[in-house]
Amino acid sequence: MKKYFIPPIKNSWVFFTALLLVSILSYSAILIPREISFLKIFSVLARYNSTRFLPISAILLLAALSLKDRRLSVIATALVLFPLFSLALNGLWAGAYSENYILSGLLPRSDAFGFYTGSITLLENGFLSGMASRRPLYGGFLAFILWITGGNLQITLATIVFITAAVCFFSTLEVKKALNPSAAVLYFIILFLFIRRFIGITMSENMGFILATSSFTLILITLRKFKQNPKTGIPFFLFSTLLYSLSQAARPGAVVVLPLLVLFSGWLWKGKGKLSWKLMLIVTIVVIAGFGINTLIYSATTLGETVQMNNIGYGIYGLAVGGKGWEQIFTDHPEVNSLEPGIREQRIMEIVLHEITSHPENFIKGLFVQFKVLFSFQPTNSLFSFVYSKNIIFSYGLVSLFFLLSAVGIVTAVVQWKKPFNTFILLLTLGFLSSLPFAPAFQTRYMRVYAASIPLLGILPAFGLYTITQHLPEKIRNFYFFRKPKQEKTSSAAVIFTVILVSVILIGPIAVKQFSPSESPSHPGCPEGQSEVVLRYYPGSSIHIFKNTPDIMTWVPNITQLDYKGSIHNICCGDEIIYFENIPAPNALFPTINLLNSNHMYMIVDSSLLPEKKTLLHICGRIEDVHGELSNSGFLYPQTISAIQ
Repeated sequence: MKKYFIPPIKNSWVFFTALLLVSILSYSAILIPREISFLKIFSVLARYNSTRFLPISAILLLAALSLKDRRLSVIATALVLFPLFSLALNGLWAGAYSENYILSGLLPRSDAFGFYTGSITLLENGFLSGMASRRPLYGGFLAFILWITGGNLQITLATIVFITAAVCFFSTLEVKKALNPSAAVLYFIILFLFIRRFIGITMSENMGFILATSSFTLILITLRKFKQNPKTGIPFFLFSTLLYSLSQAARPGAVVVLPLLVLFSGWLWKGKGKLSWKLMLIVTIVVIAGFGINTLIYSATTLGETVQMNNIGYGIYGLAVGGKGWEQIFTDHPEVNSLEPGIREQRIMEIVLHEITSHPENFIKGLFVQFKVLFSFQPTNSLFSFVYSKNIIFSYGLVSLFFLLSAVGIVTAVVQWKKPFNTFILLLTLGFLSSLPFAPAFQTRYMRVYAASIPLLGILPAFGLYTITQHLPEKIRNFYFFRKPKQEKTSSAAVIFTVILVSVILIGPIAVKQFSPSESPSHPGCPEGQSEVVLRYYPGSSIHIFKNTPDIMTWVPNITQLDYKGSIHNICCGDEIIYFENIPAPNALFPTINLLNSNHMYMIVDSSLLPEKKTLLHICGRIEDVHGELSNSGFLYPQTISAIQ
């Protein structure tokens, strides 16, 4: 009789409920502020370290994935994987660290600031603005989560990171089923090393990553269903294609994969040796539908005054003039910066086409420069640049391993191309490489542009490792670490979770718009010489800087002045660093928008003057820029604060 570590449960919903509870509890327990020194240490390691953190994490995850009892293995994997994400988030919060896109572990800055404030305008004014309007899928999703959490930024970020952990959890389990536990661990490590840089930060890379990883998970389910009954895999493939199309709308990158997915569907479900043109037509419609949905959400949630792809052409121009940076267009043609949105993009593309046709040799040179950088050990712009840590030897070794295993994976896929899984890997690789001229990857750091292609960078070395393990001696090959699991049922939990997630992403922004205030708030005015601001204060969205006293523990939202100043130099740029560094203590600091004109700013105020609940505030005071000059946006110092009923 078979023995079970977890008794068999006839109703799978009971198990899924238990899995959800285990995942939430193991994830959230780490985020509770408390003075435990080793928790802070582990959190910082999870966020910033690789040499010590990765081996321990890999061993624990491998042990969990290798358990023979399937349900025990799933539970154990959740107990390992979800805390890794909360530890990485806690690495920001426990030390209140500043990074380029975040201040003191919580407050968005730079592009992240634009996405946050642009999403807040949907809650308060009924439309996305700024950066958020350029990426309406992410801006609307962020606005919806903020709406659900009552505007609490900390809970919002924790929710998004949990969702990210969940899509990685399901994807890792599917890779285990497709290959083996050791390959699944390697796949997860690559995913985690990329996304941990964006954990806790309001950047659109999160949305591209979430959608693309979910798409890849469904492709793996499709291929497994195809083996059992080819026709049953078609709905999963269509759903996967829609997700990938949405991921490219959310964070454009490897767009050439989309037409290749159309060809792949015709080849996979070919009848009597001919491509399935009917299915190819349906897949084409699904691809178009993904971008159409994005356009509909854009139309429904914005004023239509912005251009979604307003940076299109920047990178291509840099490539066309011999492999320079995306900002080169502003050096060579500064006049384009003064053009109106829409006209600017059109003019840039005209310049790009003229440059390529007039000097094709420079474009070819640019391609060589890009490939030289990508396939190198360059620590910020190469293919696996997101893997690098302060330990150079470890980093070089890890990147070399990833390149080697990827090569093995590609060669194996070429030799055994008739297998659907191998053909799909070749398709992704070809699509990625073919997209590089249109979306140059070497111009931005840590492969940001290709956030929606990270599953490819993960599966290539994972498949290479799997290939090598299949050539080991039989005794070693039969270890559960290297053995492909027996055929398993489709994970309905993964499919249901993805359906709910996509529904939230698509319907959420519309719901927020419908419930946004229909009337502008009343404002009595301010004395002459003072700026008038009406804003909504959201608890959980501010940091509180205290003087250095033994009774204050740094843990977001509280931070001592010493810790605050200690990491502020991690941000850009000189003027901003000096300004933020000179903010006195005690004070509270939070990002907001002026509901009277949608201008964004940070408010600096005595914590005792802030309400305990979400409140609409009328403020008279001074708004200045980083140079201390009067401005309509920047930094708000209130003289009077009153609640608006």
